[in-house]
Amino acid sequence: MIRPPFLAFVLCGLALLSSGAASAQTGAPSRSGGYVDPRYIEPDLKDESFDPQDQPIEDIPDEAEEPPPAEEDEEPTSRKSARGAKGAEAVPAGAKTPTAPAPAPEVPAFQPRPVLSPVLAPRRTDAEVLEVWGRWRQARATNDATAAQAAQAELVKLRAELLATDLEPLSVGFLREAAVRRRAGDAPGAVRLAELAVELSPGLPYARFSLAEAYALAEPGNVSRYLGQVRAAFVTLVKDPRYRRPMLADLGALALLAWAATAAVLVGLLFVRRVRYALHDFHHLLPRVVARWQSALLGLLLLGLPVALGLGVVPVLLVMLGAVALYLTRAERTVAAVLVAGVGLAPLAAGQLARVTAFAGTPAEDVYLLERGGLSAEASMARVLERLESRAATFAELTALAHYESRRGLLEEARTHFKAASALRSGDAGLLTRFGNTLVGLGDVDGAAQLYAQASQANPALAAPHYNLAQVYRRRAKTLPDSEVGRELDRAATAIASAQALDGTLLAREAPPEDRLLLNLLLLAPSLPESDWLPLADGTEAGLQVEAELGRWLLPGVPPGPVAWAFPSGLAVLLGLWGLAAGRLKAAKPCERCGRAVCVRCDPELGVGSKQCGQCVNVFSRRGLVPQQLRARKQGQVDRYQSWAGRLSYAVGALLSGAGHVASGVPVRGALYAFFFLFALGAVLLHRGLVRAPYGDVPLYLKLVPAVLLLVCVHLLSLRGLRRLRRGE
Repeated sequence: MIRPPFLAFVLCGLALLSSGAASAQTGAPSRSGGYVDPRYIEPDLKDESFDPQDQPIEDIPDEAEEPPPAEEDEEPTSRKSARGAKGAEAVPAGAKTPTAPAPAPEVPAFQPRPVLSPVLAPRRTDAEVLEVWGRWRQARATNDATAAQAAQAELVKLRAELLATDLEPLSVGFLREAAVRRRAGDAPGAVRLAELAVELSPGLPYARFSLAEAYALAEPGNVSRYLGQVRAAFVTLVKDPRYRRPMLADLGALALLAWAATAAVLVGLLFVRRVRYALHDFHHLLPRVVARWQSALLGLLLLGLPVALGLGVVPVLLVMLGAVALYLTRAERTVAAVLVAGVGLAPLAAGQLARVTAFAGTPAEDVYLLERGGLSAEASMARVLERLESRAATFAELTALAHYESRRGLLEEARTHFKAASALRSGDAGLLTRFGNTLVGLGDVDGAAQLYAQASQANPALAAPHYNLAQVYRRRAKTLPDSEVGRELDRAATAIASAQALDGTLLAREAPPEDRLLLNLLLLAPSLPESDWLPLADGTEAGLQVEAELGRWLLPGVPPGPVAWAFPSGLAVLLGLWGLAAGRLKAAKPCERCGRAVCVRCDPELGVGSKQCGQCVNVFSRRGLVPQQLRARKQGQVDRYQSWAGRLSYAVGALLSGAGHVASGVPVRGALYAFFFLFALGAVLLHRGLVRAPYGDVPLYLKLVPAVLLLVCVHLLSLRGLRRLRRGE
């Protein structure tokens, strides 16, 4: 029989054991939602196959942090004291008191990596840009200044986001409004609109000229302000092929026109001065019964046949030169022959000028417009796509097309065309860099980094791939574990340092904000070299057309071609050499005193080298042979001739610079004066030009002022030189 004290002792021990086990199993829960750190699992309960290194680095807690002790549920003090009393009574002396196992430590909450902001490639069209322009026009019509300013700011923002170099039609519209404001007396408003036009199209010379004019009218004393804009406009005219080539075409056309006019004037003047001697010798070819006036009339009729038959300018000049070649000095023949030969080659020169200055309507213009990304590029894109379908598109066209599509958000199309361009030329650094930008927009960051690395190897001097690679490294570092972030940031720092060393302007470049990370503003795209696309400006057809038209005017009825143009030039040279036979043919010469013909046929006593006619020799060289009265009469004739020749030289020199020098026997200097004078005169009369620049031309006063200054300076220098020449200085 069990004794009551013993039974009570057994029951108290069982109660104590059940309470300890319950407390060990119902410890405080972890804050990690049931996750238990494997480092705090008891050895006998831990899975031998578990390895903490196999876990993702985000899931492994930091070992430096000690987990906080688990909090136990509070018990009432009376219960604790009662349980202690019972335990003291139940546990015998010297017995070991059982202890509860330590609770599991708390695991820190998991912190996920930040989500990267997406790289945006907004898909915009010209219609959307023009819609903003329409809002500005509507605001202007209703005098809503706030809406107008908002539209202007949005246009500037769109230009930057689309990476468009120029928005020329919009700039021209703002310039017209600026002119209206200026006429209304609102000079500050005109300046603001002109500045906006330059901001939208910094590469438009017309906009800079207009801004310079607005500055000059608003603040005339601030000379450096508007002269800086004029200088920038002229720099653009020289560097930009779209504006440089029309300017060169106008200058070349003026030079050819001045050359032809100089040839016509000089040969015509020499013909007028020497034709009397040609008619004198022509009289000796006819029977003696023919009177001199009859032979002269017949000779003039023969010389006028090219004009009457409409043979053209070149045959007329050749006939005139051939008629008087025997009676010209060596310098006169040389200058006249060179000028006429140049006129004969004018069709070839004009055709070549048209070839090298052609730009509008060529594939080069399409590439140019696609590269600039303005409002005219959509039509160029359509033309390039047509040439691509016919397999006629070149590398430059495909590269420019793909780059334009990438900037306008057509990333899939851009990737296709970049691949087509790389098939034509692989390993191009600019192509690889642009292609990498498209891949970044498509989310293929690893592929973009690979292309950037290849581009930097293909052209180590190009800064864009280094800079873009740095941006890729920086963005990728945000997604990597902590142990790899430092290494990725070091690579980014090395790449950006290389880019800044190659291009110092990148030191001031700022990345776009993270809340609107635009592809066009985040990455750099190298420009397509001019040498890659400018040869596409093929002006062969234009050159042939110009040659044919000018040839029909200079040599009507002659089939166009190099042989047809070279034949008149060769004939002019032969006529210049024909003059060397004057001595053997006993051609007449002008008397240096009275201007009469020195003819050995008329006066056999004269020597072949005589420079005076028979009358002058008898009067001035042979003393006492002629009475004093006849001598005085002859001297009067000589004086009148010399005076008339001087007045004629001044008259033609005052009418046309250089003509007086030619009439005075100084053809080289006279031809130079005449050329520059006629060039300046043509610039004044033809100030509109033959080839119009797009969207606007140089202001009229900037054309006329230099031309008038050149005209006046050449004319004054010519008169001064002629005066010295007549005085014998």
